[in-house]
Amino acid sequence: MTRKTKLSLATAIAVLCAAALGVAFSSAGTAGATLRFVAHDEPGNFALDDLGAKSPQGPDIGDVIAFTQTLSVGGKTAGSVHLGAIGVDHRRHLTQATGTVVLRNGTIAVAGLVPQSHLFTLAVLGGTGSYAGTHGTLTVSTPAHTSTITIALAP
Repeated sequence: MTRKTKLSLATAIAVLCAAALGVAFSSAGTAGATLRFVAHDEPGNFALDDLGAKSPQGPDIGDVIAFTQTLSVGGKTAGSVHLGAIGVDHRRHLTQATGTVVLRNGTIAVAGLVPQSHLFTLAVLGGTGSYAGTHGTLTVSTPAHTSTITIALAP
């Protein structure tokens, strides 16, 4: 697995969790809201263990990724995201990710399968504090080095 593919997957996973932060700034806990947002690596807070099958196509079954990122909206720090993921499908190169977005008014839980793709959708599972009962979808689009996240909260 190349360093470039490891970083691409890590970036995609980080971005998906960072997306959940948009909930805090646009419409804290408001059902039916559609939010957009950007994630910043925290130096020293990233680990990837290539434990599984070796693949030139990137992370594979058994590989483990963990990281923390700082989240911002409009250039201002808004919170952080903590994520762990493990490769679960060799043939399809899928990673199962679980993360928690920490905001000033509570937390938001996100999870789902992350394909090695620049566009994917995950689930917003719930939260605490102002985000208790939150659910919906989180879509990540990473056409280059910048990612766009769209969160659609269910009404």
